[in-house]
Amino acid sequence: MQTAKEIFESTFERIKRMQMYTITREVGPGWLPKGTIPYSTRVKNGIATFEVYAEFLLDAEDQVTAWLEKIELDNDEQD
Repeated sequence: MQTAKEIFESTFERIKRMQMYTITREVGPGWLPKGTIPYSTRVKNGIATFEVYAEFLLDAEDQVTAWLEKIELDNDEQD
């Protein structure tokens, strides 16, 4: 069992390794998500650019992909 100090140190080390990654994805014309966007986002000419803090590039890409899939599912449920 980890102590509170060990948990804090582990979490703090992970935070120190985080970097900002720029992830781009093609989106449809006029794409604009509803609700809160968890990343700094720009959309131009059908390309969305997300600035994501993550420990690794793959993690940043996975975060954006999961969020976009959730937005798509939410939109499908509302239709």
